[in-house]
Amino acid sequence: MKKKIIGIIIIIVLVLGIGAGVVYKIIEKDVTDRETFNFKTDTNGSNDTVSHDEHSFYGKIIEVSSSYIIVEPNEKEEERKSSDKFHIELKNNNTTYKIGTNVKITYIGDINESYPAQIGTTKIEIVSEK
Repeated sequence: MKKKIIGIIIIIVLVLGIGAGVVYKIIEKDVTDRETFNFKTDTNGSNDTVSHDEHSFYGKIIEVSSSYIIVEPNEKEEERKSSDKFHIELKNNNTTYKIGTNVKITYIGDINESYPAQIGTTKIEIVSEK
């Protein structure tokens, strides 16, 4: 009687082991047969993907520092819906900016939802002096 129970237990373990192995192989095949993987590879620390489209907006400089300017987008600019102030880094920029100067800001990527908002600025153009 004990030999029958042990035999049945061995058969059940073998069937479960084989079944688990088959399921594993099916899942593995499904994953490795994909032609593309959609991994999110941004560097901003979130799980959101980063846009690489170029955008621009017009605004007025409302604060000036040696390393950044704060720009207020004009009322009709789409970026104004995100923030009324944008922190613009002045990397490798020798231009002297003045409060009240109208500028065109060109940037790449998305708007970082901080306050003031931050963007990956690629160009700052003076449209008109104060």
